[in-house]
Amino acid sequence: MRKMIRRILFVDDDTIQHMINKKNLLKLNPELELFFFENPNNALNWLEENDADLLILDVNMPEMRGWDFLDLLKSRGRTIEVKMLTSSMDPEDIQMSMDYEMVSGFLVKPLKNEIMAEILGIEN
Repeated sequence: MRKMIRRILFVDDDTIQHMINKKNLLKLNPELELFFFENPNNALNWLEENDADLLILDVNMPEMRGWDFLDLLKSRGRTIEVKMLTSSMDPEDIQMSMDYEMVSGFLVKPLKNEIMAEILGIEN
């Protein structure tokens, strides 16, 4: 049986997407706890003392690539289910994801409500 998702951490440099995702996700489930970071280093620091059920991680950010973020998580002994967030499905990224057990899939920006409902296990 799939673990219930209650806490979602977003790491993405696009603040407009944060606002849209927050609004849409809380419509699907108002009890979700959502955490948003534009800066991946701040997100890593947050994860030192906090947990989330799902990490939605942008592949390409100015400060560091999503893959570097995953390497840092791994080096700190942290495991979390990760969905990589991308604006285009690059076959190289899909290939790289196979090196990370934590990565359970890819999401394309902008996130569609049907996809988020599916991830949350909600009949839409």
